Amino acid sequence: MNRVRLFLTLLGPITWVGFLVAVFWHWLRLRHERKVFLTAIDRHATGLWAGIIGGVSVAVIISGLSVLGGVLLPPAVLLMLSGLTVVMLLLSGIGFGPWWLPIAGLLAIYVPQTQFAQGTASVWTWRLLLLVGLLWLAEAGLLKVFDPPIDVPTLIQGPRGAKIAVYAHRQFYWLPLILPISGNTFAQLPWWSALTIGNTHFALIGLPLILGVALRTKKQLPKYAIKLWIWQYLIAGVIALALAAGAWALPTYTTIWLIVAVIVGIVVGLANHQANKRGINYVSQTITGVRLVAIQPETPAAKMGLEAGDVVLLCNQLPVHNDAELYAAIQAHPTYCRLKVMRLDGAIKLCETAIYEGAPHELGMITFAEEQA
Repeated sequence: MNRVRLFLTLLGPITWVGFLVAVFWHWLRLRHERKVFLTAIDRHATGLWAGIIGGVSVAVIISGLSVLGGVLLPPAVLLMLSGLTVVMLLLSGIGFGPWWLPIAGLLAIYVPQTQFAQGTASVWTWRLLLLVGLLWLAEAGLLKVFDPPIDVPTLIQGPRGAKIAVYAHRQFYWLPLILPISGNTFAQLPWWSALTIGNTHFALIGLPLILGVALRTKKQLPKYAIKLWIWQYLIAGVIALALAAGAWALPTYTTIWLIVAVIVGIVVGLANHQANKRGINYVSQTITGVRLVAIQPETPAAKMGLEAGDVVLLCNQLPVHNDAELYAAIQAHPTYCRLKVMRLDGAIKLCETAIYEGAPHELGMITFAEEQA
């Protein structure tokens, strides 16, 4: 019965809100792409599966470390982490990143509590900072290993009159954490069992958290911003672990440690925003070739290593300046495709692959010309 109760806590409001938010953005992406480009760039639920597999893998590691290390947290911290997660998920339309995690500690201290106000902050602050550090490091690892390149292009009018592609990237990870929560709050519930080791009373609680990224770029592809995010959360995670060590060694300065951690989180959030704004090259229409707006996965174009922003200059030795010329060049040799491509940074690449007869989008190349009139 206790296993059932623990499992049910992992399917709480955060899980359902996170699931609904992820499904909503997946549905909206498919709807947008079919409307603008007449085809879905990625029809599969790759992001949803990556979010579950990556998140659960990380949750097992962090939960094991927390339980074995006795990282006991009061219910008030759990409550604040849950509430902040839901709020940030609902605001994911303007951006998402776990920079806000340390704020839960300050809220747990200063927001009026009732039966959830158990344990002094000097006792649990280092534990919260340890958890925050692990979660920030997990964010960096997940973005490095489990972040599928599913970018959503939107066509807008550029500063020089030509249309440009603006990219949105959203990926969420579900972490069904199991944490030891200190105090007797759950022992008072007739349907929940508390554990006792020595004079310490605690219960194992399922705390599902959501990590991930939601960003928008204009002068670069999202993958370049995400590379900076990885370093930012890696550095922040190390700093949070150092703050946890300080809070453990000097617990009398609890508020100072938490404030420093919150400042670090805010700096990371601002750094995330600046990373999204970096870049010098728009993905814009051009008359020197055919600009690729997106590449469909598992297609001949993907196998050739093409990516959004590339400009096809030659196709089967024929110069191409528009979608019609690209289609004609492909049809001239329908069994193979040889391309001369200019990257977004100006580098030239030669690539080829065996293909089947079809239009450019059937090769996996999405161009500006795919847009509906």
